[in-house]
Amino acid sequence: MKSNIFTIMKKELRRVFFDRKLAFTVFVMPGLTIAIIYSLMGGMIEKMGSDTSEHIAIIKTINAPVEFIEAQKTLFPENMNLIETEESFAGEVRQEIRDGTTDALVVFEKDFSAQEGKVPGIEVYISTVSDFSVRAGYMIDGLLETMRTEVLAMRLGGIENTIVFNLNQNDVAEASEKAGSALGTILPMLLTVFLFAGAMQVGMDIIAGEKERGTLSTVLLTPVKRRDIALGKMFSLSIISLASCISSLIGVILSLPFSNSVFGGGFRISDLDYGVPELLSLILQMIFLAISFVSIICLMSSLARNIKEAGGFIAPTYMAIMVISISTILGIPEGNWVYLVPMYGNIISIKSILTLQYDAMNGLPAVASTFLFALIMAMLMVRTFNSERMMKSA
Repeated sequence: MKSNIFTIMKKELRRVFFDRKLAFTVFVMPGLTIAIIYSLMGGMIEKMGSDTSEHIAIIKTINAPVEFIEAQKTLFPENMNLIETEESFAGEVRQEIRDGTTDALVVFEKDFSAQEGKVPGIEVYISTVSDFSVRAGYMIDGLLETMRTEVLAMRLGGIENTIVFNLNQNDVAEASEKAGSALGTILPMLLTVFLFAGAMQVGMDIIAGEKERGTLSTVLLTPVKRRDIALGKMFSLSIISLASCISSLIGVILSLPFSNSVFGGGFRISDLDYGVPELLSLILQMIFLAISFVSIICLMSSLARNIKEAGGFIAPTYMAIMVISISTILGIPEGNWVYLVPMYGNIISIKSILTLQYDAMNGLPAVASTFLFALIMAMLMVRTFNSERMMKSA
């Protein structure tokens, strides 16, 4: 049995690894594409951030009091330009904000500073679809807060009387924990997609593709048991999936120096501190996640008569896997039972490993449930191979 399975595995692996075009598509192209895309994304995000921070905000005011103008000179002397305008032009200015030629409009009540016994009103107009306008809104909030403090100081007899308490917020998280948290936000989703995508292309071809070409029928006529043929294809595809995922992961690692902004502005690769236990646990979870994905793809491919039909079967599963992996960005649900959900338990275990919160008591049940699921899928696949009716198109 073992020798037959290894023979099938070698045949499938040799076909992929020694086909230059296929090997480039499966192993090189994913990592290269990811490295280029994430490097470009990081550069674009950093450029957008620098453009926003260097932009001189154009803010038009109506009935602006002296306190507001003085606060602007103190807080934003270089990156804000205040322009006083007439109240009759308020409608035109709001249109300018929509057009992007003006960032914000601040309308004060007449005689704003002279009103006593009444709370004067302020209207602020910004456009939430413009980063420049949103930033201008934050700057206006800072100016108005300064004005409020000065007014309170005048009413209470000194700035010291406005201080109720001193707040000092401290971050107790280690640099490695913060870096792991940033990486653990998006990387579990990427690894999940890479594993499934790496197996999907080849998985459709080695079963449904061979059915379509008529080559699978020749293999089925050999003395090798159909069970061994099915398992050999499944195990070889698992290796291909892992190799493709590692290629994509290398691409992500290579892009990290240029894509810090994608994982958070404070992310630094030098802060990552993963030891041997974390790396071994990560590999273990990836192996069983890959086997479960491969078992699904192989089953779907064995049920299909051709590659097109296999793609139709697998596409909904791929979409479901993507939704599940994206859900981990929002966090991990409470309760240990979630680790017993096949595949999902592996994905959240990977997230826990990357964020340095991994507990083997949760990770091992995740491996066990996924192994049981893959075993059931493999048994169904073997039954499909043993069915003449399902293999009649081969």
